[in-house]
Amino acid sequence: MVSKSMDIQNNILLTTIRNLGEQSKESYIILDAKTHLIVECNNAFCMLTNTMRSQILNKDYFTMLSNDLQTSTIDMIQEKIHSGAMMTTKLYHQRFDKQPFWAEMQTLPFQNNDNETLFVLVLVKDVTYYHTEDFLTQLEKVVYEAIEKDDPFNKKMVTICSKIDEFFMPHVFSSILIKTETNQFQVFTSSSDREDVPQLCDMNDFYYKVMQQHQPIIAENLEELASLTDFENLSGITNDYSGWFVPIHNQQQQAIGFFAIYSRYPKDSTFYNNMFQKIGALVALAFTYAKTQKKIWDLAYNDISTGLPNRHSFVNKIQMEEQHGQSGFIKIIKPSEFHQVVELYGREAGDELLRQVANRLLEYQDLPEYIARFTSSSLIISQITAEESLNDYEMRIKELIRQPFIINDKQIYITLKTGVSYFDNNIKIADAIRFADNALSFAANKPGTHIEIFTKERNDLLEQQMTVLNHLSQALKNKEITVNLQPKVDLRTGEIQSIEALARWQSPILGFVSPAMFIPVAENAGKVREIDIHILEIVLAWLAERQRLGKKLVKVAVNISPDHFYYPHFVKDIQQLVEKYAIDPSNIILEVTENIGLVDFQTAFAIIQELKSFGFKTSVDDFGTGFSSLSYLQRLPFTELKIDRSFINNINDDAATLAIVRSIIQLALNLGMTSVAEGIESEEQVEILRALGCTVGQGYFYYKPMTIEQLNTILDV
Repeated sequence: MVSKSMDIQNNILLTTIRNLGEQSKESYIILDAKTHLIVECNNAFCMLTNTMRSQILNKDYFTMLSNDLQTSTIDMIQEKIHSGAMMTTKLYHQRFDKQPFWAEMQTLPFQNNDNETLFVLVLVKDVTYYHTEDFLTQLEKVVYEAIEKDDPFNKKMVTICSKIDEFFMPHVFSSILIKTETNQFQVFTSSSDREDVPQLCDMNDFYYKVMQQHQPIIAENLEELASLTDFENLSGITNDYSGWFVPIHNQQQQAIGFFAIYSRYPKDSTFYNNMFQKIGALVALAFTYAKTQKKIWDLAYNDISTGLPNRHSFVNKIQMEEQHGQSGFIKIIKPSEFHQVVELYGREAGDELLRQVANRLLEYQDLPEYIARFTSSSLIISQITAEESLNDYEMRIKELIRQPFIINDKQIYITLKTGVSYFDNNIKIADAIRFADNALSFAANKPGTHIEIFTKERNDLLEQQMTVLNHLSQALKNKEITVNLQPKVDLRTGEIQSIEALARWQSPILGFVSPAMFIPVAENAGKVREIDIHILEIVLAWLAERQRLGKKLVKVAVNISPDHFYYPHFVKDIQQLVEKYAIDPSNIILEVTENIGLVDFQTAFAIIQELKSFGFKTSVDDFGTGFSSLSYLQRLPFTELKIDRSFINNINDDAATLAIVRSIIQLALNLGMTSVAEGIESEEQVEILRALGCTVGQGYFYYKPMTIEQLNTILDV
């Protein structure tokens, strides 16, 4: 009796639930909550799932939803059912002999008075269209984010394949094939490390056919395509799969590849065609962006003129080696004749010279190297090695330049300068490159092919020079550079015969800065002319003051740099200065280095003659240390010839030096010049010089350099 009463109640409840289902106007089923069997459904559900009512009654509904990816969601639905809670979710829903669809499901449990769930009304709605739109929106967002982050092209393709696999789950395998420049296809799948999938495959007739289409090609039987496709290489795909091949076009409607999607369910090409056009557009966008990025990368990391990697590429490469704890050498190599080649044959010829040097370096390499263009005229090389192999490198360079280079159909022999530095865990790459560049600067000043290895002492010197350069402009502006005067004396009488003006710099920040340091820096910076003029003005002002006071005037020698000597207005400027201070030009001796005539003999001769015509005297400073030509010296009308102190130092105990000094003094005498010995420090040296016929000397034996005030005291005695 009780059982019959319960059946009546259940039937009443079932009728009520059925009425609710009909009123919803949706596809619905009614489940037995305990067994999950379908006890009722409407015609709309049968149409949606391509079944008849008799096929699905008493069928476990969750078998129509089950797949590996939805198990947790199904378990949650079942828990909610038994707890009496409503739930709305979206799942991939199977249907008989047709493509599954995405369903929005609402589960409404119905319980008895004992809170026991008896039946469940399940409203099922096909939301494939809306899900597809959401999927495309999300996929578009993911691809744009990947582009914004500059993710690699293959990573974007893997992401797209993964999303397609998720959308069509289960039993779907998707791939993207992109045509390469070699008429092959690069294959991308949802997993970039699948060994069963070829990374490249060749073009065949079927693939060619796909590329010519504007609509998908559906192959219901993959067995027929076994000889034409690579599907048999894909694990898990059997002959009951169908293939769906969708061409991918760029904005110019050119086929760049295709989708190859393998599934156990045939695809509704009409519905999904629009979807894959949009996905194809994303692939095409990523492809175009990748090509653009490659061009940008080539511009950023390759030297267009030579085809070699550029400096940025080199730094990136070597920093990767640094991260792996590698050690080795950095070499910067420069053809000494590069600029002459450019001047003779043009910039392209210089590029070609560097390209040929790089090619020969690669031919002769014995250890792994990376070669790039460093500057317009140099190459940079990294060599990863724990062993010192610089001797091998020197032999390699000599072999490299033994044969001529062919530039503009002409044979050209060159010399190479190389700066070398070592790098390891304790020396950063940026420092190693700077050190090699430092060494190259020293190598550039050496004749012939030369290799210079970086030393800390040279780096310290460069740092000092940079510090001096940074303060030099302010020093000139603030007139920090002053003059010391050192007398030259008559070796026979000891009387002051003339005076040399010496530049001195006492910096309030750096302290005393040696002329040996700041004069070369000033020459390189183009500021030495300012120093020359400044020193000359101090001398002229001093002479003018003594002249005004009626005191004795003494000839003063002022050093003139080669750059200043050849300055177009040099003589005119000097003449105007002596006129400004009303000093007779005969009181000024202009000292220049001995190789001044080698730069431009004709111009040097004209300048000295012009100075002589105004009454100036001229002197050859530090004679014997440069590369003078005696024939030039003979033809240039200098007044004075100064013997370098290095000869005077050894005159006491070296017969060869004594012979050289004797020859110089005799040369000066024959040419009508006054010989001046620098750096005299002893009575013995004085006696020897007198015996050799030298008439004037200068050095600590007589006077050290002194201030103007100190010299005034001596002169005024």
